[in-house]
Amino acid sequence: MVITMNVSQNLDDKDRRIVALLQRDGKLAQAEIARRIGLSTAAVNERMKKLENAGVIRRYVAVVDPRALGVTVMAFVEVFIEHPRFEAAFIEGVLALDEVQECHHITGEFSLLLKVRVRDMERLQQLLIHRINALEGVRQTRTVIVLSSSKEESYVPTGVEGEAS
Repeated sequence: MVITMNVSQNLDDKDRRIVALLQRDGKLAQAEIARRIGLSTAAVNERMKKLENAGVIRRYVAVVDPRALGVTVMAFVEVFIEHPRFEAAFIEGVLALDEVQECHHITGEFSLLLKVRVRDMERLQQLLIHRINALEGVRQTRTVIVLSSSKEESYVPTGVEGEAS
């Protein structure tokens, strides 16, 4: 599923500040958001509903430590699809795999880039051989295993001066 929206020009400074605050702490109370940006709680509630309905805020999630759940291997998998007619079915297939956290069309030699997380190397091998490479149209994959990560962030800059802290 590709999500494209052109709502950024409709967002004012208050909307952007709400989005910035929620990205840092999705459990932040509306009253606290209202206090920080100088609006009433009712106004913040209305703006949040507008942002959700417009798809600016897609969903609220808990960001967890994968190691705490025993998921210790992260890898990036480049996928070469032999013909564009196979891409839609491939993407539909990887959307159903919880181990695939991200799927991106990319430039260069390969068609797609996947970010995957699994418990161990055996599960990575099973995912690659039996689930990803088994999908129709996959001609080749190349996998890079992450040794360590210095930064991994989901925050999207909102363009608000100073952002949220």
